[in-house]
Amino acid sequence: MLCFLKTVSKVTQQTVNKRLHKIPKLVAWIFPRRIWFGTNGNVCLTFDDGPHPEITPWLLDELRSHNIKATFFWQGCNIEKYPEFLKRAIDEGHIVGHHGFNHQSGKELSFEEFKSNFEKSRMLVKSNLFRPPYGDLNRKQAKYALNKGEVVMWSWMSYDFDSTISSKEVLQKAKNQIQNRDILIFHENEKTIHRIKEIIPAIIQIIHNKGLNFALVEK
Repeated sequence: MLCFLKTVSKVTQQTVNKRLHKIPKLVAWIFPRRIWFGTNGNVCLTFDDGPHPEITPWLLDELRSHNIKATFFWQGCNIEKYPEFLKRAIDEGHIVGHHGFNHQSGKELSFEEFKSNFEKSRMLVKSNLFRPPYGDLNRKQAKYALNKGEVVMWSWMSYDFDSTISSKEVLQKAKNQIQNRDILIFHENEKTIHRIKEIIPAIIQIIHNKGLNFALVEK
């Protein structure tokens, strides 16, 4: 049985890392201590990698204009550069979790390196919500992170950073796939800078058309 679970766990992690918009519910069953879904009647709008000097101010303005609260997972190195955005996001009712000090996969880090990267960002944000870069955590890293708070994953990936997927395709996938309780993931980085302003207003309209509301990631 243990051998079977190890095999399924490995396959599941590969599934998370592939270009798959909708994460199979089996993944949440394999990793039940991680947060994969939001509350009933809602979806959670989440953003990784920021803050970004061009994207973040626009995004906060856009969310405020629609009275939407979002959950951000920001890199410590970017928070150090733009601390004013952390204060603004919190003041405006958003939740800011952490995403590592640098955007490094757990696969690339020793346990001590992971701890350092994790703690440097956690201290800057002062949050118990963590989203691992690329979703990558080995068993020891996951245990450490879960002992410190919550590990937040996602149930729908936008792939807004992938230039091989058009904005039109991203939005069509959203229309077809997003459901009640989904945690949606978008990004604030150089790869999304040229189309985030097109995608996010359309996503907001899609969610409203589905009769769903926006909620924060909370545990």
